[in-house]
Amino acid sequence: MEEKDLEHHISSLLKYDLKYVGVINSQGRMIEHASKDLIISPEKLEMLCMGIRLQHSMQSDFDDDLGAVSYVVTERRNLKFVSMPVSRDVLFAIAQKGTDHSKLVRKVYSKQFFDVLKNHLDKYNMVAVGMRI
Repeated sequence: MEEKDLEHHISSLLKYDLKYVGVINSQGRMIEHASKDLIISPEKLEMLCMGIRLQHSMQSDFDDDLGAVSYVVTERRNLKFVSMPVSRDVLFAIAQKGTDHSKLVRKVYSKQFFDVLKNHLDKYNMVAVGMRI
């Protein structure tokens, strides 16, 4: 896989029939995203991201006893949310309810894609910590 920026890798996931995909940092803030057809206000999206980050944080409390979470799928009336921990962050995607999320999960956790994504996120987190963000 060529060395491209984080935005490119996130945007490349839209081909899995996603309406939205992004990365949520440890403070619940979106650090990179790509979207098409998403109808939700930026304020509500920010609240949603904080809730997803909190959910993953609370679930990690049980990692020693139950094992780490691979991914979480939430189905609503018309949409499906998929969230996956990557390094200290969470990759979050929104798709139509009938979309096969397993293709997305396999792509994100494929060694080649995951390693590049994790490398970008680790670099981003080092810069953010240095800036105290």
